[in-house]
Amino acid sequence: MRRTAERAATGFGAFWRLVATLACCALLGSALAAVGEPAEDLLADIADYNPSLSQDGSYRAAQDFTFRLELRGGLVYRLSGEGVLSDENVVFLADLIAAGTGYGDTIAEPVGTFLATRSADLAGRGEVAVGVEEYRLGLDVTGDNDRLAISFDLTLQEFPAELFPETRHSIGPADARFVIREFSDFQCPFCANFAGQALPMIEQRLLERGDVRFEFHHFPLDSIHANAIPAALAAECVTDANSDEDFWAFHDALFERQRAWQALNEPQPYFIQLAGEIGLSTEGAAACLDEGRFQDRVQESYDLAAGALRLTGTPSVFLNGYKIQDFLDPQAYLELIELIDAFTLDR
Repeated sequence: MRRTAERAATGFGAFWRLVATLACCALLGSALAAVGEPAEDLLADIADYNPSLSQDGSYRAAQDFTFRLELRGGLVYRLSGEGVLSDENVVFLADLIAAGTGYGDTIAEPVGTFLATRSADLAGRGEVAVGVEEYRLGLDVTGDNDRLAISFDLTLQEFPAELFPETRHSIGPADARFVIREFSDFQCPFCANFAGQALPMIEQRLLERGDVRFEFHHFPLDSIHANAIPAALAAECVTDANSDEDFWAFHDALFERQRAWQALNEPQPYFIQLAGEIGLSTEGAAACLDEGRFQDRVQESYDLAAGALRLTGTPSVFLNGYKIQDFLDPQAYLELIELIDAFTLDR
């Protein structure tokens, strides 16, 4: 079951409603986002506010609201700024965030409403980070009801490579510059769709480049999929009885036969039978499952995904440290590769 991922460092119901709204907006896509595009695109989107360039390279608009564009490779890498939370600045900041994310009026209205009515709840609490799919929005409110000020920071959310778990299941060169990582649940129908559509596309369109690797990571959502962990353990045990390359044959078979085993009370015998049916050795697989030999490995992958990466749904797909939304579209991968190239030019 694919669910949007959202996190916020606050307990206020109004803020959670804002986060949920932003996450829903993310489902609409962000093809017009200014972050990741030339600065001219963002400035054009807010041209009605007549932003003026200051000597220090920052811009000012509305009621002396200051904002900055950090560029990498000629593209907007970070959008940040600060100002007093006057009525005029609230409207402007909402539109600025809308332009930066590409979600337009759909996101501007809830952000503006929240800033106008509930900013005081965040005053003095330090930065509150909102994860909105591929974006990270940081908000820091200071002052009191008589005079509130806000600073914000908007970037594409990038996770460092060391946060991702190791895996024995990969296709492509070990030293690939670009790594596609899928966090998957064998009982998830959306993951089955990824295996049937996206993975063949990745193999045909991206792995042939020679600088891309694909990795499979376990993320069994056992709270909604009772047989997700048994399937993950079966994949490990069957692979152990054969070879790392044979994982992919069993991977495909599990997804193709998902409807046959997803409701079984005792799925282990079916998994062993399935491995034999597709020509894989089953020697020692049953004992491996009985012992729970790979329980720790699957649990570690789950813990890292749910903890450090803050994932809540499957499939969750990353290209290097960036989460990719349109994972069925080959162009989405190619555009993100170009963006990573641009962002690394100035490092």
